[in-house]
Amino acid sequence: MLIIAFGDVHMRPDKARQIPEIREADCVVLNGDLTLRGGCAHALSMVAAISELNRSVYAQIGNMDEAEVDAMFSDMGINLNGHGVLIDEVGLFGLGGSPPTPFHTPSEFSEQELGATLRRAYEDVKEARIKILFSHPPPLNTLLDRIGSGEHVGSSAVREFLEEEDCQACVCGHIHEAVGTDQVGSTPIINPGMLAHGGYARIEWDGEKLKATLEKC
Repeated sequence: MLIIAFGDVHMRPDKARQIPEIREADCVVLNGDLTLRGGCAHALSMVAAISELNRSVYAQIGNMDEAEVDAMFSDMGINLNGHGVLIDEVGLFGLGGSPPTPFHTPSEFSEQELGATLRRAYEDVKEARIKILFSHPPPLNTLLDRIGSGEHVGSSAVREFLEEEDCQACVCGHIHEAVGTDQVGSTPIINPGMLAHGGYARIEWDGEKLKATLEKC
């Protein structure tokens, strides 16, 4: 099984065409911030652009997407925010939005709300052999949540979850300048950064070993 994942599209989907294997992947996950404070029409146009490359797409909101987008993704049957899906023995589950920011973006939530949404998603996949978290906000106090000033602005709810639960990989986003990899407990974490800069996560499960890597096209 091959999964391609990226977020922070921000209305610039063209770089996805340069991702090797995107057409052959079992699914593509759009990990939030498809738009720039945009609603359903803008978000749908981004899903449509990626669906031209791969018909199996899952998506969730980031903090820059309007709340109405979350409901639309649920109606389409592709929403990972607060939901999980099983593909054979692999469970994909998600958390969209972000903790509060100074910019008052459309989809910000308290840590309590984020934690509840994450737990709800996990319930859908907790019996899966392999569990992969797609979280728009990165876990707090990692290499992947540090802004230019050096301050850590990730989610404490995500970090607490990864410290407590069994999870084989996590793909995050939100902090564009914190591209890289890190680990919380035994869980490897990837922040691909903005799609326009070519970053994406490649996750492969061969039935015995999971390999999650940060790639650039």
